[in-house]
Amino acid sequence: MENIDKRRIIHCLIFAGFSLVLFLIGLTMIEGFGGGFALMFISFFLFISSLTIAGIIFYPRAKVFNAVVTDSKLLAHWTYDPALYSRIIEREYEEHKNRNTALLIITDGMLIFLALFFIIFIQDGGFETGLTLLGIAILLFFVAKLAPGFIRDRKEKMPPEAWISTKGLVYEGTVYPYSGFLLGITGVSYLERTEPVLIFSFHQLTGAKIYETFKITIPVPKGEEEKAKKIPSQLGF
Repeated sequence: MENIDKRRIIHCLIFAGFSLVLFLIGLTMIEGFGGGFALMFISFFLFISSLTIAGIIFYPRAKVFNAVVTDSKLLAHWTYDPALYSRIIEREYEEHKNRNTALLIITDGMLIFLALFFIIFIQDGGFETGLTLLGIAILLFFVAKLAPGFIRDRKEKMPPEAWISTKGLVYEGTVYPYSGFLLGITGVSYLERTEPVLIFSFHQLTGAKIYETFKITIPVPKGEEEKAKKIPSQLGF
């Protein structure tokens, strides 16, 4: 199974390189008070953010992924019916599109406002800076619109399976560490129903002392119910 967080680290490094190019453009081609300083500040922020995300978020996740899929004492490793898995992926695709649209309105709105400000009110270099900001806004637009489809396509290519370990959870090719810089597990429960499931509850840091909770629902294959019932206690819940 592919460790997608390794690929994300590479993407962060590429974006850091792109940010460095923007910084050099602001330093050498645009007058400082004509927009050069603003472009340098934004690109430097993007450069540091990219490296920070790669080092603090994706690198630890990549390590946990490898630890889970190579664990010789897995609590469970389940595969699923392709038809059921397809329905799950389609539902998650729609949810992802809705989240991206909300974020896009905020981020692109700010970038377009700044771009128009530089184009209209800044004489020297303002037009070039504005065009650069508009370019970033357009890039984010396409990323937000295309990313859910790419993720859906990636999940469809992944084996329909779940890996449950004392070191973390891997589901749909995504790793969920039980503890980390922004993420932590808060509970695991077995839900008895027509199609029983394990529900993994997590909290995620989204701001200063602001935690957002979310749940990952893992279908339990037929015949694996007794094993699934033991997993919450095996994980300390």
